[in-house]
Amino acid sequence: MPAMTSTSDPAIDSLPDRLCTWCKVPMKKRLVGGRQFIHYTCPKCIFQHTTRLGPKPAPAKH
Repeated sequence: MPAMTSTSDPAIDSLPDRLCTWCKVPMKKRLVGGRQFIHYTCPKCIFQHTTRLGPKPAPAKH
């Protein structure tokens, strides 16, 4: 079974980088939510931020 590493995924490398709001260091990034969101985590202060990839889905009609 191959080892799973986030650095081997070419999609991760193409994601936009983000600096931590407070520390100004590059944040770690990974795809979450079925690859619909980018989750950023600061390695220094553990600040977290999530960004949606693509358009927001239409609201469900009841």
